[in-house]
Amino acid sequence: MVAIAGFLSVKSSLNHFIILVPLLIAGTLASMSASIFNNVYDMDIDKKMKRTSGRESIINNTNFKHISAISGLMLLAAIIIGVIFINVLSTIFIVAGFASYVFLYTILLKRRTSWNIVIGGIAGSFPALAGSTALFGNINLTSIFIASLVFMWTPTHFWSLATNNAEDYTAADIPMLPSKIGIKRGAFWILVNTVVLVSLSVLPFFFREIKVGLPYYALAIVLDAYLLYSVLRPFTHNYSKIYFKKAFHFSNMYLLILLIALFFVNVV
Repeated sequence: MVAIAGFLSVKSSLNHFIILVPLLIAGTLASMSASIFNNVYDMDIDKKMKRTSGRESIINNTNFKHISAISGLMLLAAIIIGVIFINVLSTIFIVAGFASYVFLYTILLKRRTSWNIVIGGIAGSFPALAGSTALFGNINLTSIFIASLVFMWTPTHFWSLATNNAEDYTAADIPMLPSKIGIKRGAFWILVNTVVLVSLSVLPFFFREIKVGLPYYALAIVLDAYLLYSVLRPFTHNYSKIYFKKAFHFSNMYLLILLIALFFVNVV
């Protein structure tokens, strides 16, 4: 969805719609490969966490080498498809998404710092740049805006999930922010990040150089208001985890709807 939004931010993209096919295939293969490598690397901690304990029946010590090889082939296929059917720069951004998720987030940051998901969230931003460069190799301001939006959305999204599963991260000794500083202080930082996210999301209202289309303007106001309401609810309900879970689920819809609205940037 992020890659499509980035692709459609290019003015003449509707005349070259066929490029979306290799873009989505290459991007999906690279994403799947990154996810598999993440699960292989995290085999030791996944079994300690209730949310991820079921992964052991799929990826384990008896088959992880075979699955890793398949994952490597997925990444190789993504690179080949990108170079042949798209272009080198777009392919570099696709690979950067893979590398930042696997090496920066999973290996370097996840087990070492509570900044893990903040810095590692850049992995979700690269598809916007891959999409915008797929046609002519140029990065536009709108794609940078989309990449920034996804980057700032990630902590609100993941910290809400992590709060609901704080005991899991404590058991696995992963310094995810809510399990590191406590639910109450974690809720405060979720709110702070959400305020920054909402502030970022309304930049197109003030900078018309960021092209978003009419549907975005209407939806952003409503979605921003409800997202703020969602992350504020735990404060008035004794920090009940059920409200963090609700905020997590709405954050999915928040980004999804905004991205769909951005699809119409060159239509409406």
